[in-house]
Amino acid sequence: MAQIYRIALITVGVVAFVLVLAMLPAVIQTAPHQGGLLLNWKGGFSSIRDYFEGLRSGEAFRYLSGRTELSFWEQICPSFKITLFYMGIGALTAMTLGILLGIYVAVSRKEWLKRVLEFTGILPDFLIILVLQFAVVFIYLHTKVLIFEVASTSSDDPAVALPLISAVIIPANYMIRNVALHMSHALADDYINFAKARGMGKRTIVFFHALPNVLPYVKADMHKFMGILFGNLFIVEYLYNLDGVAMLVFSNAYGFEGYQYSLAANGILTLLVLYAIGYAILKLFLYGWEKVLLR
Repeated sequence: MAQIYRIALITVGVVAFVLVLAMLPAVIQTAPHQGGLLLNWKGGFSSIRDYFEGLRSGEAFRYLSGRTELSFWEQICPSFKITLFYMGIGALTAMTLGILLGIYVAVSRKEWLKRVLEFTGILPDFLIILVLQFAVVFIYLHTKVLIFEVASTSSDDPAVALPLISAVIIPANYMIRNVALHMSHALADDYINFAKARGMGKRTIVFFHALPNVLPYVKADMHKFMGILFGNLFIVEYLYNLDGVAMLVFSNAYGFEGYQYSLAANGILTLLVLYAIGYAILKLFLYGWEKVLLR
């Protein structure tokens, strides 16, 4: 029962935080005649009150796209699937590459590879995406071969490969460096030297002795990994013109009649649901790794 109360309390706290976070654009307003910003707390809390009233009437799930009124439930379903697709595949691919390439970097003596990882790790995600798009256009101009779509022109012709690559690069880079660091420490421990003295092979030592002691660090950093993935996902949806949840919220948050608090709150809550799904997927994924390595 204590666990249930704890989960319920956390859920209520998260929802309350989202409602307050979504009201900030309604609170912070520009004051051109006063030469600064004006904090309209009354308007912010009125937005929360109107939102709860709209939950009963159904108005909380209506929003304006331009001057057209749309149903949030009808529009969020396809956007949810798009974001879930790129998030799910991106998370699993980035985690897999992060673990495997992190092991390779740890056991490799190629210093240039570590320098490349450090350099790409400081590059902002939007710059990496623009470089990838430019490279595709450059190749097309010189060879007339379009290897990837550089952006989605419509829902019937979406860009798939390049957005997935972009969604993977940044979180994978972080995980590679994280795994490489902890793997290097694990390989220097005494039990590894004992395993070597017993004549065990290199792969056995790495995967069945060192890696099981690295995975707890990977699990501990999963929230940071998911944060990097989601932060990158917002940029991916925008620059590749993907009709995901983030694009739906940010492109319509300010409608014809001003800031739409209900849409922002519902959109952020939807992103939290996606976060929970992605986190659960990765937990199961790492659980599978542990079962295989510790059998």
